[in-house]
Amino acid sequence: MLLTLIVLASEFETMIASPEKLKLTTLHSSIGLVFFLVILARLTWRNVNHNPIKSYSIKGWQKLAAISVHRCIYAVLIVQCIAGIVILVTLGKPVQIFNLIELMPFIEKSPLLNNFAQNTHLLISIIIYPLLAIHISAAIYHQIFGVAED
Repeated sequence: MLLTLIVLASEFETMIASPEKLKLTTLHSSIGLVFFLVILARLTWRNVNHNPIKSYSIKGWQKLAAISVHRCIYAVLIVQCIAGIVILVTLGKPVQIFNLIELMPFIEKSPLLNNFAQNTHLLISIIIYPLLAIHISAAIYHQIFGVAED
């Protein structure tokens, strides 16, 4: 889902205003809202259930690193989703969800807040790449080298 959001954003980012760009941004926003709900459900599940990382036979610093990277990824993704929602609602227009549901804006149009949210959304889109690279690298490392006792 995250990869789909990234691909969609890279597609419409450089496009000029057009019906095609509006279609892609609406799809990106709709998937982004669903992604936000999935993240919240995943966090709820994680808080209710045991964290498997704590039971792995890996070095203490690796456990700390894994937990820290996971928390950073969740924090960054949540801020990204919230910034995206703020972008939508501060436009002062109804929010389309998959062109099936139309939500009326619940706050007034705010160019200043919209600009702040857009800058935040852009910054987070840059920050997420190194976090994902660390996470993927660690997963590959543990698949190749397995786990070690403390």
